[in-house]
Amino acid sequence: MKVIVANPPWPGEGYGARSNVRWPHRRGDKKLAFPIYLAYTTAVLKKNGFDVKGIDAVQKDMEIPDFVREIKRFNPRVLIMEVSTPSIEHDIKTAKEIKKAVNGVFLAFCGPHTTYFHKEIIDKNDFVDACIRGEFEYTSRDICIALKKGDSLEKINGLTYRDSNGKTVINPERERIQNLDELPLPDREDFKIEDYQQAFYCGEKTGLLISSRGCPFQCTYCLWPNTIFSHQYRMRSSEKVVDEIEMLIREENIDEIFFDDDEFTINKEKVRGICNEIIARGIKIKWHCMGRVDVVDEETLHLMKRAGCYQIFYGFESGSNRMLQLMKKNTTRESMKRAVALTKKVGLVVGGSFIFGLPQESRETVKETLDFAKKLGADWVQFTLAAPFPGTEFFEEAKNKGLLQINDWSELDGTHGAIVKTENLSKKDLEGIIRKAYISYYTSPRIIWQNLKRVKNRNDARRVARGIKSVLSRIFYYKK
Repeated sequence: MKVIVANPPWPGEGYGARSNVRWPHRRGDKKLAFPIYLAYTTAVLKKNGFDVKGIDAVQKDMEIPDFVREIKRFNPRVLIMEVSTPSIEHDIKTAKEIKKAVNGVFLAFCGPHTTYFHKEIIDKNDFVDACIRGEFEYTSRDICIALKKGDSLEKINGLTYRDSNGKTVINPERERIQNLDELPLPDREDFKIEDYQQAFYCGEKTGLLISSRGCPFQCTYCLWPNTIFSHQYRMRSSEKVVDEIEMLIREENIDEIFFDDDEFTINKEKVRGICNEIIARGIKIKWHCMGRVDVVDEETLHLMKRAGCYQIFYGFESGSNRMLQLMKKNTTRESMKRAVALTKKVGLVVGGSFIFGLPQESRETVKETLDFAKKLGADWVQFTLAAPFPGTEFFEEAKNKGLLQINDWSELDGTHGAIVKTENLSKKDLEGIIRKAYISYYTSPRIIWQNLKRVKNRNDARRVARGIKSVLSRIFYYKK
């Protein structure tokens, strides 16, 4: 039985970053994340004997007609499409066109938007057969097995679908995958590593992988823990993670690893296990990860460096202790300064992110954040405007307080400027805030000198050049 797993087209200016992206958005440069969860899904389906094709239509620059023709040519029995909130109008249009062109195809949506709006999507769109809620690897497998056998879908947990009478059926929740080691390695045949080299990579060919899923923290703006992967933290074994690293070096000739876990550093035993395994096997590979400022310590950072780590990306989010508390980040300016100082002390590069525009934001907290960012000492940072994605506490709060300033979901794509007002700032007050933040930060003499001092070899120069290009694309692309 033929199956397609796809990141569908996202027409319009720039590039739609949707798959494996924590805040789906448009961007000016084609620096897309490796769609690892689609790659896991195709791998699971192939393992179960299905004839599977993975398609990233955004990466392949496909418009909707191109994509529809490709689906028609392959003629699958099942099509799994990852959709998102800002692209949903295009996704719905794409699904409708596919249903017209491909006779008998079973079409299912997956992703955070689907998890939140599953009933509404099925109720309103008779050309969408099902919505997969939460993690989608095993639900996709079970759909294909049931359809192949001619069985009912009623026993597939995590699925909302339309039955033969046209009734929307909501099956029970599916438990998140507990043993991550049982998953096959992601499919890197249909999704090529070289097509996904992000701006903050310094290697010539970087392989993205994950060592865990889920995040136990409760940040109000964070989409994935509340929709796809839950707040239940689950880990792969150190041996399996390092097996994958060895395979990527041997078969894909990678020269760098990026651990795309929500919080790679959260469990010290896991981090040390992976590092010790890398060292014991004599693997020489540079890698970087995302971390949390209040869980790192000097001993573990030293071990990470010995094992090849060269950079950590932290979620700073605000320079205001009050804002950090209100967004339930539960970190402080002091813990950020400590983490940055420790990380740089052991010789690692520090990156991080800041968010503007949550409900209690004011002129004072905006200034406080920007001033703090410049003095923090991080090697590079990114700025984002808070986006109230359905499924987050931020969305519910903004909706209940009448702060949403949105006409349709496409305005969540990051190019429309502020789509919420805060309790203290109007939408107009927030206009241009990201552009201004980037210009102010990256033209600061302190930051310019800090970055120039870091360039010691070709890889450093490559990463800085990519970073400059990415920053400039953001300055000129995000006009609002």
